[in-house]
Amino acid sequence: MSLRQEVNKWLTENDEAHRTSDLGIDRVSKLYLKMHPEVKTTYNTIRGYVARCRQGKIKDYDRDLESVQRAILGDAVMVEADFNDPLGLMVDFPNSWSEINEPYVIQGVKKLGICNDIHLPYHDKFAVQACFSEFKKRGVDGIYLNGDIMDLEDVSRFEKMPDGRYLRDEIEVGRSFVKSLRSLFPDIPIFWKDGNHEKRLEAYVASKAPELVKLFGMDIPTQLELADHNIIHVPEHKVARFGKLWIAHGHELGLKSGTVNIARQVRMRVGVNVIFGHWHKQQVDTSRNLADEVHGAWALGCLAYLKPRYTGVLNQWTQGAATVEVNDDGSFQVSPFQIVDGVVV
Repeated sequence: MSLRQEVNKWLTENDEAHRTSDLGIDRVSKLYLKMHPEVKTTYNTIRGYVARCRQGKIKDYDRDLESVQRAILGDAVMVEADFNDPLGLMVDFPNSWSEINEPYVIQGVKKLGICNDIHLPYHDKFAVQACFSEFKKRGVDGIYLNGDIMDLEDVSRFEKMPDGRYLRDEIEVGRSFVKSLRSLFPDIPIFWKDGNHEKRLEAYVASKAPELVKLFGMDIPTQLELADHNIIHVPEHKVARFGKLWIAHGHELGLKSGTVNIARQVRMRVGVNVIFGHWHKQQVDTSRNLADEVHGAWALGCLAYLKPRYTGVLNQWTQGAATVEVNDDGSFQVSPFQIVDGVVV
């Protein structure tokens, strides 16, 4: 068995070590070296193996360091100084404030339905019905709601219309949508990814009432009762990976340029296979590099009403979504579809 396989086996067999989003790659790697002094290799080598395991072979991490240590060591006591300094450097550098930001790896799904930019309650009801009906017809076994599912106009920085409707009313529409979607697909995993519009709630509270930021319930998962419907929440700043395909809402990619050929711009920026929304357009762009690797970028349309007041009567938006089927080796097939006047074409 190779060293890489040994590291993966160690991570896999220590069940408690599987689930620690608060435990970084560096600390996992140091723990491995501490527990296996017989391994004659560098810290960087072990760290590389651990990083690759965490990119799909190891699921989520949500336990603290103490529980991991106890799971592996039993009643043995580990000296903190020794753990933090497994190589004997005896240097006390400050801890990093950086958050762990690994991609969310979608597992246990073969055919994934992906849609985005519904902008509840400013959605097109017929487009939404057509999208999820098509998902049902194609037999998806997972759904990824890829950002801007909510609009959250009432907490945006833009001018609001005094129409007597408030954030509470928007949240009620969102809850109704979540309940309906789970009723339509009762037994498959559903993922809710926050987009830049969902971020509006956090940004509003942070700017207007920072004392309330950490108050229970001041977040999208709680407000929309996602856990009650067994819907998995993916934070706004994370991207996801489904086989060899990356999934981003789009705002995370840092593109500030125009949107004439957005699929090409995104492909050139990320350099991997990627599917995304955000721009409310349907485009595809593929290219082959010197290593004969073909990368593609798929821009999906929206499911929002196409003529909101703030864009006037003409824009370049289109409606649509896609299903993606993944193979055992991570290769995939993207099957986008367009929706026109509430009908899949």
